[in-house]
Amino acid sequence: MKLAQQTIEQQSTRVTPQLHHTHITWVEIDKLALEHNVQQYKSIAQNALLAPVIKSNAYGHGIEAVARILDLHASVDFLCVVSLSEAVRLRLIAIKKPIVVLSIIDDELHKAALHDVALVVYDMHTAYAINQAGKKLHKKISVHVKVDTGLSRLGLLPDDVIDFVKLLRALPFITIQGIFTHFSNSESSNQTHTNNQIARFTHVLDQLSALDIDIPLRHASCSAAITANIGSHFTMVRAGIGIYGLWPSQANKQMTTKHYPAFFLRPVLTWKTTIMQIKEVPAGSHVGYDLTHTTTKVTRIATLPVGYWDGYERRLSNKGCVVINNQSAPIVGRIAMNLMMVDVTDIHASVGDHVTLLGNASGVTADDWAALCQTINYQIVTSINPLLPRIII
Repeated sequence: MKLAQQTIEQQSTRVTPQLHHTHITWVEIDKLALEHNVQQYKSIAQNALLAPVIKSNAYGHGIEAVARILDLHASVDFLCVVSLSEAVRLRLIAIKKPIVVLSIIDDELHKAALHDVALVVYDMHTAYAINQAGKKLHKKISVHVKVDTGLSRLGLLPDDVIDFVKLLRALPFITIQGIFTHFSNSESSNQTHTNNQIARFTHVLDQLSALDIDIPLRHASCSAAITANIGSHFTMVRAGIGIYGLWPSQANKQMTTKHYPAFFLRPVLTWKTTIMQIKEVPAGSHVGYDLTHTTTKVTRIATLPVGYWDGYERRLSNKGCVVINNQSAPIVGRIAMNLMMVDVTDIHASVGDHVTLLGNASGVTADDWAALCQTINYQIVTSINPLLPRIII
């Protein structure tokens, strides 16, 4: 027992100095890369206002960290969030840029007036409630009318917009600040459906103009449409996945680089962890749950303090990799809830070494993950647990 205790103490003494970071697992946000991407989209949007979309924890990048960077960026005019609760959260950390809620009203309506947040609206029941909330505070609340031009999700059908806007204009505590739609297929090389949506939206705007109804903010473009379809820009554009350095699709990347050869994106996010244990196991050893990997030779196994609870894709079990000291280390065995194992037999690695799980390196990009998991890069980054620390570098 005494010998065992000494061994534990010796291991603890040996391990501690090798830990190079205060966090065991963390996400790094590259401030300069984010600012670069914003400027790339602004260079194409030109006179249109630029409204980065930072919904859903800024696509997994950390809504507070990203908002603080964008709040100081001269090219950013608005911030777009998915819900009122997200908007309130940003105001409580002193974010000053104008904010538009794109989809969900999940908090008390008077908070929109208190925090100067513009709300989405597409039905009169909500409109009356917003007006009532403004009346109680003797303050107008800005709204953006959502039009469904072909996504068949939220919004009014084009034929219903004019009558709806007329009713809205009669409500004294509502200001119609914007009107918008969202594309369903703008990532495609075939822009036919997107052009049809643009035509429907433009027809609505023309009808409003004929009635001398001027709504200042008219927006439709997402990241893909900003670069692929200049006819979608109107007076404001919403840049989402692209500002994080991720392409909406390979088709969009090809179209963009063809029309704008100088345009390029820099990935913003790097997810890292540390090696917590390394051990040598003999040939014939089973690794992980369900016996899905068996070693064929003496193998050095590194255990990492990351699992699917953290958002690491379980579908990468036995086929993904990580990067340690600039070398690829294959994942072996099932990824568990909080732990995973990689083969470091041919890598110079030590306990405490930093490990790149996801980032701008071969085999560990969001697109690499997406290909292996048969999904999209959006899902990869938004699945990272929001409780993990985001560190601006």
